[in-house]
Amino acid sequence: MKKINIHTTSTRTVLPWVALSIFILGGSIIIAMYWQQNVKVKEVIVVGNHFTPTQKIIEVSQIPIGVHPDSLDLSMIIQRVETLHYVKEASPFIDALGNFKITIHERSPIALLAHGRHEMYVDQFGVKLPILDEKILNLPLVYGFDSSVSSDTLSSKEFNEIRNFLVSALNNQFGWVTISEVIYDEYEGVIAMSHENGVKLLFGTDDYDQKFKNWEVFYSEVIAYKGIQAMQQIDLRFTDQVITREVGP
Repeated sequence: MKKINIHTTSTRTVLPWVALSIFILGGSIIIAMYWQQNVKVKEVIVVGNHFTPTQKIIEVSQIPIGVHPDSLDLSMIIQRVETLHYVKEASPFIDALGNFKITIHERSPIALLAHGRHEMYVDQFGVKLPILDEKILNLPLVYGFDSSVSSDTLSSKEFNEIRNFLVSALNNQFGWVTISEVIYDEYEGVIAMSHENGVKLLFGTDDYDQKFKNWEVFYSEVIAYKGIQAMQQIDLRFTDQVITREVGP
């Protein structure tokens, strides 16, 4: 006959753990009850915002001072704050001292849309953002897109190409500081003007990271020697060569 080993646990071993669990659970309930009955909103604190004024966020949130936190509708607070143009995401939290903290994640403009008398910023997701008088941003000008407030988020093929181009420029940094205006052409792709002397730079489509590397090398090896004023057009559309059109005599 096969022998079966049977392990038993002493009641004396189990009881202390049960008692400890009950004690912890009871303590948690007491703390929760105390928090609900005694903690009130003492102050609203906003962090993470750069473009949106703190006072504006507090006003829009409509969080009354002195109320119990459990009487607040957090989802409604989030919705109200996220109606602000530059607010991409809002995360509320209240601590045991009654400090109501709103953490803000904002949209970052990547270009200035120029269309007639109307100007708007735009982020890399095509969301249009109003101009901020108190914060002047040095961004490339982008032409050829509707910059009215009422129009939809930009999502066309043309904007996506320019967006990809600008993201690559930001990652390169050299490219970012050397371009001033950007437009998309059906045949030549992305065309930029150099910040210095307004030289026409042809970038075409795709592979912008490599093209910016080529632009940086060309600038350091050729333009640094000849001078930007000697150039009329620089064609960077090909990843293995740079074609130039220089100013005539």
